[in-house]
Amino acid sequence: MKRIIMTLVAVGTMASAGGAVAAGKVSIPSEGSYQFDFCPIGQGKTFSNTDKIFAIQYDLHAIIRGTPPGGAFDRMGARCYGMYSKLNGKQAENGICELTDLDGDKWWMDYQGNSDGAGGTYSSAGGTGKYEGMVIRGEYKLDNNWAIPSKEVSFLGCNPNKGTYKLR
Repeated sequence: MKRIIMTLVAVGTMASAGGAVAAGKVSIPSEGSYQFDFCPIGQGKTFSNTDKIFAIQYDLHAIIRGTPPGGAFDRMGARCYGMYSKLNGKQAENGICELTDLDGDKWWMDYQGNSDGAGGTYSSAGGTGKYEGMVIRGEYKLDNNWAIPSKEVSFLGCNPNKGTYKLR
């Protein structure tokens, strides 16, 4: 009897999981505004002369937490490559991220930092599936915990983002 109950529980769990996957298509309105936290974790390599001259090349992963939960781009994963530099007081940052939703559809974020080093802006460089041809204009604020300049830098935090998008 115990074995039958365990089998029924296992079959019920698999059926529920199958239903969740089938019903799990990511759907967002064709246009609108959004807010999300971009929560990166990763590391970078630094080369420097002094605290006035340095550069960081970084590679990171991130998760997206929509505000409110379930909103546009919620629960996406990201992989990013970027470069941050400070040369005699002038800061610069740029990079690209590949964001993937739960359906496997992707869009690429092309970002540039503001001269104050506290955030920046981005647009969509391309996409697949529902994001093909998407137009997005966004901005981000930095809320990472990292120290400069050290030889190795670790990123951990959640950066608030907001903007508008339109799917084609």
